[in-house]
Amino acid sequence: MNKKGPFRLIYGSKMLLLLVLGTLLAACSPAHMVKKGDNLNILTVKPDPGKAALVVARTTVFGGAINFFTYLDHKFIGVTRGKGCFVKTDIAPGTQYLIARTESLETGKLLFEPDKVYYVQESPRIGWVVARVILAPVSPEHLLAEIGEYGCECYVIDEKDLAEDLDEHEYNEAVTDYEREIGEGYHKEFTEYKGFTVK
Repeated sequence: MNKKGPFRLIYGSKMLLLLVLGTLLAACSPAHMVKKGDNLNILTVKPDPGKAALVVARTTVFGGAINFFTYLDHKFIGVTRGKGCFVKTDIAPGTQYLIARTESLETGKLLFEPDKVYYVQESPRIGWVVARVILAPVSPEHLLAEIGEYGCECYVIDEKDLAEDLDEHEYNEAVTDYEREIGEGYHKEFTEYKGFTVK
């Protein structure tokens, strides 16, 4: 009798269970968010009159159980988890720091101009305990290709379960690290990013 048979069956069953659980976790809504709809076409996003718009999307289920909290300066603007996105259409023109928080803080600085749309992709990377986050400003075409043919699930802030804004210590840490790294020649993808005019 092959003694490896039962072991393989038990091991295979456990792996299948973990896969199913991982899929279910990735399918859950992000913290402090509620689902607005499926298959958002990001090319249809337009800013409010005289304002700028921001599309933040996560395009992979890798690290999908981890919430990425996102802020403009101190202000909480949304969370991504799994594959999904959120949109903000009322951003006042001017320079603001975009900060994502999980195990780490990741920062970008954007000069928002009126009647333009800005697209940022959040991607997980391996951390010490949980997935860390990478921010990348991208073109709408790039983001659309990453999202895929079915579009993205769009979420909005749950007004009954608001998250706290970024505290002063974390904000100062994020900004100080970012500006130091700018001086070291990093973040050109943000310093050269201009956003896209609404057609």
